[in-house]
Amino acid sequence: MSDRAHGGLSIVVLTYNRKDLLRGCLESLFQQSDPGVPLEIVVVDDGSTDGTRAMVDELRAERPRVEYRFQDHQGIPAARNTGIRSASGDIVAIVADDYLLAPDYAKTIISFFRKEPSAKVVRFKIVSAGDDFVSRVSHAYREASIKRRLSEGATPDGCQHLWKEFNTEERHTVDHGLEAAGAAAIAREVFDEVGLFDESFLRAEDTEFTRRLRMKGILVHYVPIPLIRHRYSSNLAASVKTCFESGRFRWHYYAKYSEDPVNLRELVSQGVKVKSLALCWALRRTGQPGSLGRSFLYLPFMFLFEASNKAGFFCEWISRRRRKSLPSGRTGCAR
Repeated sequence: MSDRAHGGLSIVVLTYNRKDLLRGCLESLFQQSDPGVPLEIVVVDDGSTDGTRAMVDELRAERPRVEYRFQDHQGIPAARNTGIRSASGDIVAIVADDYLLAPDYAKTIISFFRKEPSAKVVRFKIVSAGDDFVSRVSHAYREASIKRRLSEGATPDGCQHLWKEFNTEERHTVDHGLEAAGAAAIAREVFDEVGLFDESFLRAEDTEFTRRLRMKGILVHYVPIPLIRHRYSSNLAASVKTCFESGRFRWHYYAKYSEDPVNLRELVSQGVKVKSLALCWALRRTGQPGSLGRSFLYLPFMFLFEASNKAGFFCEWISRRRRKSLPSGRTGCAR
């Protein structure tokens, strides 16, 4: 399609038992400037029991362009797929309920696809919406991960090259290891080419989906315009649990796509080197002038997040090894 943007834009909002966060996200979408094409908002409720339906119905009374889809609780990838199937636009953007979108988010998506007619996927920069300690340290950890993935592909091996890449100004690029996530906008024909999200991945589903994109030669454009503000959870334990679950399903990703058995020692060795540099970079970036001591308080928490992620990976690895060794008919340790 020469100008797929004429077919309209659908913004799919995923939610589960977070009606207050969802309201804020929707209000930011109601304030979108006119993108010049039909704009549709599709809320996918993954089985909420906190009054989300009533809140959305209240908003829909004044906002007829909002569609609501309810499903029994099945997880993020199933909710993504429900939203994609329900969307009518030729471009589909998928956002989380804890995002606040800039007023020109939709307009920027349409402008991008018109300027880049061959592009099929674009994602933008995410910043923190809060200034509390947990938000700052959570965002620092996320920024470290983003910078690490931005360094993938074009950066030679070696700590010196990695550190140089971490400190390079971000730019529009397709030469990276980032996922098609973070309120990414995707041309509808992409789903015809690679399929929908794998619903067996309750986490890391965007990583698995992006792997299939790259196998088909579909590029993910990264445009570092800060259009998304993320409202991080103030619950540290919840953040640690999320990191653990992400690690578990990262194992599934390696197991699915690695031709050789997963080498835990090698993965940990590579991860420690790269992540340590990324963590140091994030620490340096998040430190306020004249308050270096305060910034060092981030370090143990960032390593806690990373350790939780690796613990999830290790536990899943051990669990699968035990299952393989058990006699037929028996199961491994409970999760």
